[in-house]
Order: sequence, then structure tokens, then C-alpha cells
Amino acid sequence: MTEAAILDDLDEKTTAIVNAARTTFLARGFDAASMDQIALTAGVSKRTVYNRFRSKEELFGAAITETCKHLLPVNVSDIEDTLPADELIRALSRLFVQGILEPEALSLRRIAAFEAERTPAIGQAYLEHGPASLVAECAPILARLAARGCYSIEDPEAAIWQLGALITEPLHTRILMGDMPNDLDAAIDHQVEKGVAAFVKIYRV
Repeated sequence: MTEAAILDDLDEKTTAIVNAARTTFLARGFDAASMDQIALTAGVSKRTVYNRFRSKEELFGAAITETCKHLLPVNVSDIEDTLPADELIRALSRLFVQGILEPEALSLRRIAAFEAERTPAIGQAYLEHGPASLVAECAPILARLAARGCYSIEDPEAAIWQLGALITEPLHTRILMGDMPNDLDAAIDHQVEKGVAAFVKIYRV
């Protein structure tokens, strides 16, 4: 087998393991999910799982990372120069809010919150691979907009955290607690519009 074929095989197995982990965590929760079950679902040996992930916590982090890849399903560079700053923020915000309100994202958030007190590593894995990773990815967008003179932002990472709160709350918490609005799309539109308006008011030059 060539080196390229070996790498392809490794990638396929890793992808299968992460997908199996997501399925198992969502079905059983973190505590009840076993590495044996994840290996069985992925169609690989338990040794293969441990060769790629040192612990169940690390595998949970990988599952979070995979889920977060779908929160902004666009290439930002393709639209950044074609939209006015406020419209860009609004478009990305709506995609993000839609993503975090998907059933899988909500379930993983609930699992992390439930497990974090007794297993801090789970909370840290969620924070590192979820919110903190997204902040690090999105802060440069605000930095570029500020450099163009669209906003007055000294700390892009802090501004992203603020934007996240403005465009998600209280809708996110209400849905996490089981209070689903009758018209989710309308509720998202309302939350995003109010959140982006508040953000622009804070940071407008």
C-alpha cells in the first residue's frame, strides 16, 4: 500500500470513528457511551480508536469540532467583499444561530453542561472545541472590518463573544430548556435582527 493510500485509510477510519462517537454520545450521553460501542459502530477495533484518540474526552472534543464545521457553511472570503459590513454580520449571524439550534448541536450542549461539574474535562473540551474555536475563527473577520473603518473594535475576540450573546439570547436558553417557539424561523429572524442592531450600535464608527 502506498503512503497516500495509507493516509487515505487513516482519514477514512478517523472520520468513521468521529461520526460513530457523535452518534453514540447523542444516543447514550457521555457517561454511558463506551469506547467499545464507538469502535463497534465505526467498524474498527478498539485499539484503532485509541491509536487516534487518547481518551473519551478527546473524542468528545472531536465530535464537537465536527459539529461546529457546519455552523458557518460558507466560505467567508467569498462573500466578505461583496456585502456591506452590517449585511455580512447579519448573514453570518443567522447561519450561526440556525446551526446552534439544530437538534444535534443542542443535544451536545446539554450533554456538556450536564457532565461539566463532575467531569470538568468535558466542559473544557466543549469550550475549547466549540465556542472558543469559533471565536478564534471569527475574530479576524471583525478585525478586517475594523481595519476597513466599518467599526471601532479594539478587541475583536471580546466583540465576537458579545455578538454571540446578542444574537442568541434569550432564544438559545429558552430552546435548551424545552421552550420551542411555534415559528422557529421567525424567532431566529427576530433574535438576529435585534442582536445585530445592538452590536452595530455599540461598535459603529
